[in-house]
Amino acid sequence: MKQLFEYIKSRPLARVSVIFLCILYLFMICAEFIAPYSATQSFEEGSFHPCNLELSSHGLVAREYRVLNRTSFSYAKVKGLYHKVGFFVKGSEYKIFGLIPCSRHLFGVKPSKNGEVYPLFILGADNLGRDMFSRMVYGSRISLTIGFVASFISLVLAMLFGGIAGYFGGITDWAIMRFSEFFMLIPALYLILFLRSLLNANMDSGQSYMVITLILSLVGWPSTARTLRGMVHSIKREEFVQNARLEKIPALVIIFKYIIPQISSLLIVSTTLSVPGFIMSETTLSYLGLGISDPAVSWGSMINREISTLSNLKNFPWLLNPVWLLLLVTLAFNFFGDALRDFFDPYHVVFRRFKKRASPLRGRALRTSAVASSLAPCGTRDSGATVSDAFLSVRDLNVTFSVRRGVNNVFIHSVRGVSFEMEKGQILGIVGESGSGKSVTTSSIPALLPSNAEVTGSIIFEGQEIIGLSNSALRKIRGKKIGMIFQESSRAFDPLQNMKSVFLETFRNLDPDISEEDALKKAADLLEEVGIGDARNRLKNFPHQFSGGQLQRIGIALSLAQGCQLLIADEPTTALDVTIQAQIIDLLSALRKSRNLSIIFISHNIELVGRFSDKMIVMYGGKIMESGTSDQIMNHPSHPYTQALLSASPKFGTHYSKERLFSIPGRVTDPAHPEPGCPFAPRCSFKIDECSKSDYDCHKCGGKK
Repeated sequence: MKQLFEYIKSRPLARVSVIFLCILYLFMICAEFIAPYSATQSFEEGSFHPCNLELSSHGLVAREYRVLNRTSFSYAKVKGLYHKVGFFVKGSEYKIFGLIPCSRHLFGVKPSKNGEVYPLFILGADNLGRDMFSRMVYGSRISLTIGFVASFISLVLAMLFGGIAGYFGGITDWAIMRFSEFFMLIPALYLILFLRSLLNANMDSGQSYMVITLILSLVGWPSTARTLRGMVHSIKREEFVQNARLEKIPALVIIFKYIIPQISSLLIVSTTLSVPGFIMSETTLSYLGLGISDPAVSWGSMINREISTLSNLKNFPWLLNPVWLLLLVTLAFNFFGDALRDFFDPYHVVFRRFKKRASPLRGRALRTSAVASSLAPCGTRDSGATVSDAFLSVRDLNVTFSVRRGVNNVFIHSVRGVSFEMEKGQILGIVGESGSGKSVTTSSIPALLPSNAEVTGSIIFEGQEIIGLSNSALRKIRGKKIGMIFQESSRAFDPLQNMKSVFLETFRNLDPDISEEDALKKAADLLEEVGIGDARNRLKNFPHQFSGGQLQRIGIALSLAQGCQLLIADEPTTALDVTIQAQIIDLLSALRKSRNLSIIFISHNIELVGRFSDKMIVMYGGKIMESGTSDQIMNHPSHPYTQALLSASPKFGTHYSKERLFSIPGRVTDPAHPEPGCPFAPRCSFKIDECSKSDYDCHKCGGKK
C-alpha cells in the first residue's frame, strides 16, 4: 500500500485527482455543514441570481444585486450594499450524521442587526432562487453513491457469473456467456432506457434511487464477467488450485478465496473506471426525466431542471456549473484509474522522460573500424573482415529498457557495447546464461524490441543500416530477408488458423496475384523440404495437432517461404527432447548447405553450439566475454566465464559419481546496476582488484585494453 501511495504521488494528474476526489467525498459526507443552505431552500422570489461573493477592503462580502429586467433577469450591483461573510456562522439546524443537533455551517452571511440574513450565492442561484453550490453538494450524495453502489453490485455479479463460468466450463459456461451476450447485444443506454420505461414513472425519490441503481448494475456486469471468465479459466489449471480441489474445498470457496485474489488488481482498476460511467448513466436518465425525482437532487436532475428551462445560456452561464463538475469528476476517476492500471501493469506506462532522452540517439552514425576494434571484447579473434564486406555487422550495440520499479523509472542495460560480424552462409552461435542479453541482441537486428527500448550503435545488414529505418523500410527486411524462430513454437502460431491459412497469407503478402493452388503447392514443397510428411493433408491441421518439433520445422518453412537469407533461431531446441533437438540441428545444417542460409543460433548449451556453429560468441551481463571460431572457444577458451560454462557441461561417458559437474557460484548481475569492468568479476575465482575498473579487461586475456 505504501508503494501505491508513493506511486500516486509521483503522477501529478493522479495526485491532483485523488485530492479532488477526497475533497468531494468530504463534502458529500459533511454536506449539511459544508452547504450554507438546504437543497430546497429558495430566495429572491424565485429568480435566477449570479454569484454575489466578492473580496473587498472589508474582506469577503455578499454584494446585493438589483433586478433590472425580470424577463431576461439582468442584474446590477447595488452600490454600498453588502453583507459580511463569516465562517462557522449560525444557520438552519441539522443533525451531524443524523445524531448530534447543530446549527453551525462552514460559511455564510452574518445576520444584520435586525436579524435579517441576506443569501450568499457563491455559484449563483437557479430559476427558483435555490443556491447552486448547496444543491451540488447535496447532489453529490446521490450521484456518487449511485456510482459506487452500482459499481459494487455489478462487480459482485461479474465475479459470481464470470468465476462460475470460467471455473466449471462446459454447459455452465455456455449458458452464462449467452445470457451475458443478451445484455451486450443491445447498446447499454437503450437497454437502460427500456428497463426504466417499464417501471412506474411516478415513483418517489427513494424508489427511483433504488431502481436506477439496480438497473445500472444489471446492465454493467457482462463485460467485466467475460474478462474474468477468461482469467479464471486460465488460473484454475494452476497447481495450487488443483491442490485445493484435492482437499475437497467447495468450488465457490476456491473461486473467491484462491482465484479472485489473483486478479484483484484488475478488479480495482475496473471498479475505478466504471464509477464515472454509472454516474454519467444516472445523469442521462435524470436529464431525460427518468431519473431522480423531487425533492431529491442529483447532478443529473440539476442539469435537467436548470438547462431545460434556459432560453439563453449567455444570460445564465452559472447554471452550467453541474456540467463542469461532472466533467471534472469523470476526468479525476479516469486519471486515477490510469495510474492504478500503470501501477499494477507497468508495461502500459508511457515513459516521457525516456523518449525525450532516446529520440536524438536513433540512427547513430557507423563507427570506424579503428573505434570498433577498440571496443572488441576480451578474447576476441578478429576475422579480418571489414565492416563493408561483412554480411551482417554489429558495432557498439547498446540496448537500454526503461521500466517501472515501484515509483521510479529504472534503466535496464541489457546490451552494452556488443560488436560482431558474420559472413554469408555462416552459422554464428551465441551462448550464455539467462539474462546475458542474447535474445535482446538478436531481436535488435530485425528491430523487434518494444517501444520502451533505446537502441544505439550500428547494425548493418547487406550494406544497409537497420537502426533508424522507418516501419515501411523494416517491413521489406523482416521475414523477407531476416527470419526468426522462437523457443516456444506452440505460442508462435495463431491457434485459430490452420497451416493452409498461414502459408496462404504469407505467400499473398509476397505476391498478391498468386493463386491458391500455386501457394499450396509451394507450401507443400517447403513442408516436405523441412521433413513434414503427407504435406498436402497436414496443411489442413491446426497448431495443436502438431508436436513441438514439427512446429519448429513449420516455422523454418515459413521463413524459407519468404526467401529469408538470415535465420535467427532463438533457443529453438530448449523445449524439445534430445532426439528432436538433433533432428532440428541436422535440418538447419542441411538448409545452410543447400540454400547458403546464414544462421544465428542461440542456446544455453555450449556443447551443442560448439558442434554446430562456425563462430561463437559467449555473452554475460550484456557484454561479449569471448568470441572466435568454435574450435578456439571449445578447445582453447581464454575467458574464465567460458571455461566455467564448459566445466559445467556434462561430458559424454563420464558418470556423475566419478566427477561432479562444476557449479558457477552466485547469480547473473542485475542489468539495472551493471558492474564496472568485467561483469563476471563478482563470480570469478580469478578476480583481482583491477577487474572492477571500467578500463580493464580480464587479466587472463591480456589485462589492459
